[in-house]
Amino acid sequence: MPEVKANNSQDSGLHLLHQVLDDFSGSMKNTFFYLVAVNRQNIIAASYSSQKNSDLNLTKGRNWNQFEQKIDWNDSPHHKGIVTTITAAYNIISCHQQDHEVPFSVYLISSLDIDFTWLNFASAAIEKAIHAEFHDATMQQKIEDTNQYTFAMMNALRIGILSVNTNGEILYANNLACRWVNIRRRDLLTIPIQKLVSQWKNIFKVVSSGEKFVNEEVAISTSDGIAKYNVSVSPIMNQAQSKLIGLVLTIRKLENVYNLVNKYTGMQARFTFNDIIAKSKVMRKLVEYAKNIANSPSTVLIEAESGTGKEVFAQSMHNASSRKDHGFVAINCAAISESLIESELFGYDDGAFTGAKKGGHPGKFELANGGTLFLDEIGDMKPELQVKLLRAIQENAITRLGGNKNRPVDVRIIAATNKNLKKEVEEGRFRLDLYYRLSVIPLRIPSLSERMEDLPSLIRFFLNKKSIHLQKNVPQLKYSTLQQFLNYNWPGNIRELENAIEQYVNLDGNIEFDQLTLNQKKVQSDELYVSDDDSKSTLLGTVKEMERQLITNTLTHFNYNVTKSAESLGISRNTLYLKAKSYNIPLVKERPII
Repeated sequence: MPEVKANNSQDSGLHLLHQVLDDFSGSMKNTFFYLVAVNRQNIIAASYSSQKNSDLNLTKGRNWNQFEQKIDWNDSPHHKGIVTTITAAYNIISCHQQDHEVPFSVYLISSLDIDFTWLNFASAAIEKAIHAEFHDATMQQKIEDTNQYTFAMMNALRIGILSVNTNGEILYANNLACRWVNIRRRDLLTIPIQKLVSQWKNIFKVVSSGEKFVNEEVAISTSDGIAKYNVSVSPIMNQAQSKLIGLVLTIRKLENVYNLVNKYTGMQARFTFNDIIAKSKVMRKLVEYAKNIANSPSTVLIEAESGTGKEVFAQSMHNASSRKDHGFVAINCAAISESLIESELFGYDDGAFTGAKKGGHPGKFELANGGTLFLDEIGDMKPELQVKLLRAIQENAITRLGGNKNRPVDVRIIAATNKNLKKEVEEGRFRLDLYYRLSVIPLRIPSLSERMEDLPSLIRFFLNKKSIHLQKNVPQLKYSTLQQFLNYNWPGNIRELENAIEQYVNLDGNIEFDQLTLNQKKVQSDELYVSDDDSKSTLLGTVKEMERQLITNTLTHFNYNVTKSAESLGISRNTLYLKAKSYNIPLVKERPII
């Protein structure tokens, strides 16, 4: 018989009928009979005869209706119909059955001289055989469909999966596992698991004893050499849960695991260039410069005072680069003790020191692989560690503490400092070669006192941000208080401003500027502006805009009561009248024209 296509139910059914009816016809060679399979269109799809020549001529392709009209189906309780004086017809099985569907009706047509009891027995036997064949085929199809669903689900996962039996024979491998080990599936299924995983005996012992083997670094032999993966192994028990019959290995690339760790530990870049307030000319130029260098692989050195937003710029550059889908890992070189900084940067191997985690631990370089490593306060790094950092940058590889294997890493370095590194080099506290390695692309962020044109926008931004965060209404900012905010030099830069606004919002604006926790370093009014005329105009325009909005909001709040509005603003009624006039602000509520 030719191979039957699985998607053609009639062809498939006919193939199954052939298997049953061939067997039956072979046992009735000496008796005149016909076995006829009729499809749903009442066309004879197949026929079997014990004799080559017959007057009935029930051949394949003929219309069964022409023959069926000659049958009196009510003649016998056994569905026997008389066709001629020598022939009887039995409807053995119809197209529509209760337990499963058979795409054909089958008829037994035989000689009247055959014992009817035997014919009934034969027809029942054929029917049972057909049902059994179709039932087995249906179950087999269900198993194959289930396997297809399973294979599809396993291949849809973004992890490699291997299943092995207790003898270490690989029974299944999904597409990703085959790709990572770079071995074709048919070849992979012939390789014992011990040849792929050298630690397999120990792993099997651990899992079979009931212990967990989860998220461990395991060396796996691939066609390209040995590579380390994150591996978990789970037992497969029999249906009674009494015996181990196999194991499942889930395999992840280490960088994929590190990206997941970075995501859920906050080591992801949140800020973009859209988050940087840049109204001033100097900041607009700086943002444009940072955008241009964002996608470069070259190392960036950010030099700026504390609190100016160094990490905001670093994160924005990361998110504007091709590395944005990988981790942004930050480490403050001044905040970690000297004894831990090396293991934090480079990681450590199993047994590197007392208390070291079993299996070792990746450092920030490995966690940032494919992404960006932000080294804050790099000027505070000890000279002996500077040597190792320089080597890592030069070789694009690191060696874990207590290990001897070079691990390649693809990391873009952005370093930052509030110190003058040139001066640190001159005084012998910072290596000159490392300085040149870090400052390939220098970036200097101006202090807040150098970009005072941005101050009104920053005040407005932090008032809204802190009000939302603290779940409070935006407090009224008195005119006199606004002037004090604008006249202050902000030596702590944006961080100091943010803290001051948070205090102000927490107390609903019921605090004087002099009572805020500040460095209390005031400047004269002429120090408020930077040198160029464009910047002066920008600042004056922004301040006036903010002042006008403040007066308008206050009048609206007090329903245009001039006395209460002036008191709230901290100015006299006359001053309010003069300012309202200069800004063309109506002192009465405008009524709609009907």
